[in-house]
Amino acid sequence: MTMQANHDTDGRAYGHIAGKPDEDLVRCGPGTKGGELLRRYWQPIAMAEDATSRPKLIKALGEELVLFRSAEGEVGLLYPRCAHRGTSLLYGKVEEKGIRCCYHGWLFSPCGTCLETPCEPSSDTKNRVRQPWYPVVEKFGMVFAYMGPPAEQPEFPTISLELDMQEGEYLVAKENTSGPNGPHPKIAASNDYNWFQLFDNFADPFHVAITHYAINGMQFTESFGIMPEVETKYTDDGVVNRSLRRLPDGRLHQRIAQVIMPNLHCTPGVTDEDMSYSSIGWLVPADDTSYRHYVLYRMGPNNDAIANLELLGFLKDNWGPKHGRPFREWSLEDHQNWQTDYASQKGQGDITLHSEEHLTVPDTAIGMARRMFKKQGLAVASGKSPVGAGAGVKRLIEVKSGNAFLDPQTHKMIKGITPEWDSIG
Repeated sequence: MTMQANHDTDGRAYGHIAGKPDEDLVRCGPGTKGGELLRRYWQPIAMAEDATSRPKLIKALGEELVLFRSAEGEVGLLYPRCAHRGTSLLYGKVEEKGIRCCYHGWLFSPCGTCLETPCEPSSDTKNRVRQPWYPVVEKFGMVFAYMGPPAEQPEFPTISLELDMQEGEYLVAKENTSGPNGPHPKIAASNDYNWFQLFDNFADPFHVAITHYAINGMQFTESFGIMPEVETKYTDDGVVNRSLRRLPDGRLHQRIAQVIMPNLHCTPGVTDEDMSYSSIGWLVPADDTSYRHYVLYRMGPNNDAIANLELLGFLKDNWGPKHGRPFREWSLEDHQNWQTDYASQKGQGDITLHSEEHLTVPDTAIGMARRMFKKQGLAVASGKSPVGAGAGVKRLIEVKSGNAFLDPQTHKMIKGITPEWDSIG
């Protein structure tokens, strides 16, 4: 038997103190700092096509809810336990005016008003009982809910992508979520870990050169193999970073990425030549160890945004070690042979242990985004309104990210759709 002797006693795992997550970042339930912050904004909780005459169980921000569409076309989002005896409205019958409990037939409108109590038709019970509900807005092909305190409800926001639409342009939403309840047949794997691990990823420009090039070769575009020169700054409601890459042909490529409070990201196209408007996405935690991902794209005859739909999230079946096989069917060995964002993020655990991290200069944008999120969560806990929220506030969510080519000497834009870097912040 051969034994390797190593008498260095420093840094051994014996006695290692277990790490812990930053609770103010990772928790989404009612009463938590992060959960209460997320509840101050309109959040997408389903695609519009999910709201039908068949009730659907929805999980968002740690709460289970029932989604349905009445025969009159109105969308309802209700607490699932019937106010009468607690039978789940998931088994209810959707009718013209609302949803009827299968047990004793109590009928509830999409906003929870009790309309009928058939076993006691003359009772005034229906005037005294209301099924808990949340307001919804149907827009961009998604259903948004406001799950916060009624007195703090903001107006539904405006997104810059919907402004100044040119002829032939249109908006389309996609859900990049997988797993038992996710519709996308090709995404790498289910979103089975804490949402903030992906939020961190969108603020991380340096992993692009490693994960998407150096480890396995080119995954998106050749220039991603060039380690970028990165600048990072705060905006009023988030963090932006600029990656500059000097291409072999002498051109200077600029890629601006953006995260917006509390849980939005704007991701540029994943090829140098994609000058289409950036997408905007929402990371909505279902609970502390899973999330749903909704993305809105601006498309039209003069942009390449459709490329993002094929590349974002590694949706191409012919990638990696198992050509023609969806990523969610991969084995552990497959993920070890061909590492992706999923391996990097799920590999941190269901909830990462922040106390064990050692952040360095390349993690600047991550640290900035975390600090801003925690600051906004503290504002809510202190009785204040977070950025872009509050009673009656109409927010403009501005997409600033995208690709561009700059003059190598002056850094002035030659071609692109992003604002000048000096004007951001």
